[in-house]
Order: sequence, then C-alpha cells, then structure tokens
Amino acid sequence: MTATHVTLLVEDFRNMVGAVNEPHRFPALEQVLSRGHARRIQSASSNHLRFALFNIKAGEALPVAALTHVSDRESTPGDDYYWLRSDPVTMWADMAKVFMTSHGFTDLDAYERNEIEDCIRSVLEDEGINIHGDHPERWCIALNEPLEFEFTPLETALGMDVADSLPKHPEARFWRRIHNEIQVALHHCPVNIRRRQQGRQVINSVWFWGGGFLPEAAPSNPIDTVYSNHPVSRGLAIINDCVLKKQKRSTTADFNSDGRLVLIDWVPASQYAVEELEILESLVRQLLEKVDKGDIVLTLFDGKGEGRLYNKRARLRFWRRRIPLASSHSSHARA
Repeated sequence: MTATHVTLLVEDFRNMVGAVNEPHRFPALEQVLSRGHARRIQSASSNHLRFALFNIKAGEALPVAALTHVSDRESTPGDDYYWLRSDPVTMWADMAKVFMTSHGFTDLDAYERNEIEDCIRSVLEDEGINIHGDHPERWCIALNEPLEFEFTPLETALGMDVADSLPKHPEARFWRRIHNEIQVALHHCPVNIRRRQQGRQVINSVWFWGGGFLPEAAPSNPIDTVYSNHPVSRGLAIINDCVLKKQKRSTTADFNSDGRLVLIDWVPASQYAVEELEILESLVRQLLEKVDKGDIVLTLFDGKGEGRLYNKRARLRFWRRRIPLASSHSSHARA
C-alpha cells in the first residue's frame, strides 16, 4: 500500500517559534525539525509557494483577489472579471510619513464592520465600482478591464511609507484619488468617531492589491484533498477540483479517504504563539503516529519554503536529539 503524502504548510511558523520561550517544549514538532530530511521550494513569497505546491507556474504578481473571490463564494464564477482585493487597514501618520500599521478588523464587532463596509461601498459605487462583500473580513472588486500596473502586496506594504508603496503609474492616479476619498469618508464615519473618542483603534483606510484574472488549473494537479481556511489555497483547490475541507482547531489526522496527496495549509486561529503551537503539536503528534505505521509521509514547510520531510527513515535518525523550538529558531534550516 502506497503511503499518503501529507504536506503541512505553516506560513507563520518562524514567527511563532521566535515568540516561544525556552521552558515550552513541543516534542512532536521538535522531532520533525531535528530528524527530518531538509527540503526547500524556492519561492518569492508564501503565496508563490502555494502556487508551486499546486504545480502552477506563477509570475511575480499573483491573482490573489480572483482566488479570494472563488474561495469566499466557494465556486468558480462564470464571468471573466479582473479582480482586485480591498482590505480594511489602519494607517498612522508622523510628522513626515504615513504607515500602514495593521490590517483586518481587530476588535470591531459585526455592527461596526458593517458600518465600515457600507462607508467604503458608497465611495466605490459612486465611481461605478462593484464591490463584493462575501467575506466579513475583506472585499473583492470586479473590474471589466485589467489594470496596467500592480499594487504592492498587503504584507509587503505593511510598515512601509504609504507614499512609497502606492503605485506611481500614470493610470494609478484614479485609484490614488479613490484611496484618498475613502480615507476622508472613513474619518467622518460614525463608528470611527466613536472609537477615536474612546481611544480605540480605527479602520481609516483600505489597501488595494492582488489584482488579476482567475488562473488556469494546473496541467497535472498533485493534490487530492486540501484542509485550509486560507483564501489562496482554497481558491486553488476549487479551480483544481480538489476535495476541500475547512481547517478546524480540532483537525485530526484521519486521511483514510483523502487520496494519496493531502495539503494542510494552516491558518492560525489564535494571536498567542504558544497556544497555536500547542494545537499544531497535537496534530503533528497524530501524524507521527501514522508515519510510524507507514501510513503517511509528512513534509512540514514554513512560509519561506524551508521544510522537513519526515518518514520512517527519518524516524531512525536517533543521533539527532530533539532541541527546544526556541533554540532551533535560527538553525532549523540545517540539513
């Protein structure tokens, strides 16, 4: 019987490990890092890595918005729009520069989120722009024509001076104006007025990014089943007709009917690194039990494409002792 190959992608693994103090131990994760065989997929970003795992060739700019729309609708649209992501963000200004300090809705409740969405929607609709709010934390914009320029990806723009991260292309002036109009509208939005008075964080802008058309399916998709809540992996799974399952905190290693190739693209559900690693530890411990039985082979990747392949041969590398994750943070890429 051929073993199932399970790929576990943990995009924020390095950051989580870096936040762990020495007393905390995670034996299963430590065993994979210490005894696993080194693997690497060269990729420009974590989303490029996702495309590589699905065997899809990707350019420098990725159609994140189109895949997000497919993921949020849970179906492939029959249209041929050029899609653009529009994410709620918080900007902060000093005497000379403006920075994006965070993205997402942080502690806003559902009523506040709807108020922010309605405010942004009114600005865009006045410009004839169709916004889709299929997900409560983000929006997608459908355009009839492609843009002649690229917006800076959200994670890249985070912490940059906004003046440097906004596109300079002549055709981007329209979008820069809309960006300013949305900021003005959000400044006067009642929910933000209330939150400023309370000394709480406000959503005072949006970030456009991830433009593109929906990509073609892979010529030979290497994945049978995908467990994830990440919009890019979910979108790629849908267009490639993979079995798609939501990632849950209680995700268990029961892959008997999932085919020979399984991807778990792990999205943290907690802001606390130790808590999230404890959940991952439970999952990896179950996976290692299946490795011991010869049922699966496990490959663990971080968001930069650095990985460890753990199989029955790796299990026998007893001379590689387990070391705490905190100590392995700077050296887990060692062969």
